[in-house]
Amino acid sequence: MFLSEYMEKFLSSVRKSTANSWRRGITLFTEWSGKSVDTILQERKDDLIPRPNENLIDQKNRADRFERELEKFHRWMTDRGYAINTARSYCTSVLQLFRYYSMPLALRTGSPISQIPVSTGDFNLKPHHVRAMFHSAKDLRSKLLLSMGNDLGWSISDVIKIRRDELPDLNQQPPIYWERVRGKTKQIAKTCLSETTVIVLKEYLFSFPTENPYLFHSNGSHISDVTVNQRLRDLARDAEIKIGNKKLHWHLFRKMNISQAKNLGIDPDAIKVMVGKAVPKSLLTYMTDINIIGAFKKLQTVTRIKGELIKPEAENQLIALGKAVADMQARIEELEEMTKWQRDRLLEIEPLIPPLEELTRIKYLLYGQKQKRKQTKKPRPKDG
Repeated sequence: MFLSEYMEKFLSSVRKSTANSWRRGITLFTEWSGKSVDTILQERKDDLIPRPNENLIDQKNRADRFERELEKFHRWMTDRGYAINTARSYCTSVLQLFRYYSMPLALRTGSPISQIPVSTGDFNLKPHHVRAMFHSAKDLRSKLLLSMGNDLGWSISDVIKIRRDELPDLNQQPPIYWERVRGKTKQIAKTCLSETTVIVLKEYLFSFPTENPYLFHSNGSHISDVTVNQRLRDLARDAEIKIGNKKLHWHLFRKMNISQAKNLGIDPDAIKVMVGKAVPKSLLTYMTDINIIGAFKKLQTVTRIKGELIKPEAENQLIALGKAVADMQARIEELEEMTKWQRDRLLEIEPLIPPLEELTRIKYLLYGQKQKRKQTKKPRPKDG
């Protein structure tokens, strides 16, 4: 009823997951205000058009009218039990709608809409927790996820979408420098892969050859963030880490890396570049010689995963698998040689083989001679 082509055009400009959230927010706003999207956009347009003989103060108050409306909408949601983050997200959907149609609305300083509560529900992930989960993991994929999360501090969407052809040359001496553009923000992340990650990554690539382009592949695509977060909780349980009622999820790697780097006195801008957080473009231009490898090595003094990287039984399985692959390759080469020899022999005798028509004629000729011999053969005399 309250939706329109204007909103559909706006939502088609963003990712599906974002569009679904913003659709809910705009829909709720239209129901709360009792106005359609078309009416809301028209009223916003009218508020921004100067009127004759109107002073600047009245004009500004009129232009800010929807800010007051959004604050009322925000208060209405929180009074009805909506989470602060949900209320802020739904208000943001309306702000983005205005912005898309070149009618942006700037929130005042201290607006309740822009306030972000400090989360106290997250588990305080520490390097020793990561090491415990790593050594309790029984499969290469889990070990690789933990080690890469420990190294990179990237968002989960960036990690699960890593493609095999994006990886740096793993034959270099660790730590291996790696630049990659983040998918969501297009921000360049400059970081390194540790010795642990390189060792596990090599074994993983060897053990799981596939035509799927994604490093963490699943059913023709990549694994989901839900799968990764659930696996983290399973690993924490296996490592007997007491989480209580706290939340354990992938984003905690990012928080841990930033916190540990700050504790070590690593330059804040270097930290941002390493985890792929936004750095002002004016500053990024002058950060070409920043020592990322040095900063990474310093961070690894507290985050490095030590001890046995791969279980002995896994190593034995890999050795056996490698031998089986080598034997299979040798057998394939042997069959190829045999096939080549047979093909060459056929090419040699091919000129000696009569055409099919000639073979057919000879066949019937021989058959006719055989039948003729049968007919002319004298019967044997009977005994006695």
